[in-house]
Amino acid sequence: MITLRQTLSFIIGMMALIFLAQAATAASARSATPAKMSERKTLREARVAFEKKQFSKAVRLYEAIPQASDYWIEALEERAWSHVHLKEHDKALGLLKTLFAPPIVSEIGAEPYLLSSLIQLRLCNYNELFKGLKQFKTDIRPRFESLEALAKDGETEESVKMLGRSMEVGQLSRASAGVDLPMLPRLFYRDVKLQQSFKKLLKASTPKAQSTLDAAVKSRMKSLAQRDVKDMQTILRRLHLVEVESVSRMYSQVHLADNKKTSPAIDRNANTLVFPDDRDDVWLDELDSYHVNSKGCPTADFVASKGL
Repeated sequence: MITLRQTLSFIIGMMALIFLAQAATAASARSATPAKMSERKTLREARVAFEKKQFSKAVRLYEAIPQASDYWIEALEERAWSHVHLKEHDKALGLLKTLFAPPIVSEIGAEPYLLSSLIQLRLCNYNELFKGLKQFKTDIRPRFESLEALAKDGETEESVKMLGRSMEVGQLSRASAGVDLPMLPRLFYRDVKLQQSFKKLLKASTPKAQSTLDAAVKSRMKSLAQRDVKDMQTILRRLHLVEVESVSRMYSQVHLADNKKTSPAIDRNANTLVFPDDRDDVWLDELDSYHVNSKGCPTADFVASKGL
């Protein structure tokens, strides 16, 4: 017969064993899985490294941001700039090809087009440069006109449809923008002020409050559109300078075509993806896996001296 004392002793012993096991598990978890940096913190650290001209470190940090992240497109663009500073033009062009792919091009701004043009100018690759300028006009002109109207009037057909869908689902997001995303301010759904006004609008209990908050949302969208229009105008002026410089070089024969140097051939194996230049036939698993073989240019220092 088991006495009460023996029962209590058994229970206390089992509780002690459970406590020790839990403590050991927790200690093991702390040592084996250190806290991971958030994607936003990683992006911030990459930018700090870039500002300090630690470009190799910046590239490693940008590469740590996964493709599923909301910050991935920004990381690709800024990583391309880092590669340019490291004079790794082939890698930068590979990343830009990803940014210009149909699944992504609607979410980028005008700056990647400028970067692509600067690289082609540095490499004296005028054919690709002018193709890029033409593509810029095709991709950006409709967006610029829509944003210009939004910046002036505070609303457009696209912005009204987007806000209507957002009200229905109760969330202002990339998904609620749908097919109208290219015609709206870039990354508008991550703007803190806009999100705050939108959440208040969802909770508005009277027609007067709803009208006031609706005006606040539209006012913020207007400000974001004005920001994007200003940025595009700045990029457009710089692209014009690049175009003038390239035409000047072509007609004055500043470049020395016979002295161009070709970069090493791409090593191809089972893990290497090499694709034709076709914007209309893109597979999602190709993104961020492009390899570009570019040519050198004897006048590369001229571009740097102009600060372009």
